[in-house]
Amino acid sequence: MGTETRSLTVVNQGPDLTALAQNHYNLQVAKSVAKGDKIIFNIVWQSKVLAPRINVKWKPIYGLNWTMDIPSDGLQVTLGGLWRQCDLGQVIDLDETGQWTQSTSQPVIDFLAIGNNKFKSGTVTNGIHIIVGVQNSPGAFDPIFVDPTELGPNMSASYQPQEQLQWWYEEGMKTSTMISTADTTKEVGDYSKPDPKSGLFSKTSSYTFNTGKWLTGSP
Repeated sequence: MGTETRSLTVVNQGPDLTALAQNHYNLQVAKSVAKGDKIIFNIVWQSKVLAPRINVKWKPIYGLNWTMDIPSDGLQVTLGGLWRQCDLGQVIDLDETGQWTQSTSQPVIDFLAIGNNKFKSGTVTNGIHIIVGVQNSPGAFDPIFVDPTELGPNMSASYQPQEQLQWWYEEGMKTSTMISTADTTKEVGDYSKPDPKSGLFSKTSSYTFNTGKWLTGSP
């Protein structure tokens, strides 16, 4: 996977923008992660204030963190540890203090992997939930996925971020919260390959309020 910048530009104007504003909608954006054979969107990656042009950009650089519990829908994810960049094909461990260390376990090709969890959380099961994030600046990451399945002591796990984006309109600012309900239809864009017309990893999208439909195409 290349590290070229990906971008989404959402454009709305006239009656459509007015109707969205009257409903107090903001743009919500999510990124997916594959675990096993399932592709999952479960965290609002970014909320953007309504505007005629809304831009979302990222590079496919990912990191891992963890939390002790899964919040209810609509509530914010609480970090339990520190972010650690993890590249595809890299494997890291969680030590007894809840900090990331280099692992001697066998890497999983094209996946971010935890070779061994040595941390005990002090809960009934002593388990944690792994969080995957996308880089927003060097060393800093935004959550895009939290594993609903606990990772217990001496267990391993692997995750594959997908270059798929999902966006919709919903009332409120929802960054880093568990996805709950959407007030409009959700649109999905595949960023695994460049746009055939422009050669860029970019898309432009607009929403027609009366029909409830998105139109997405080349930048």
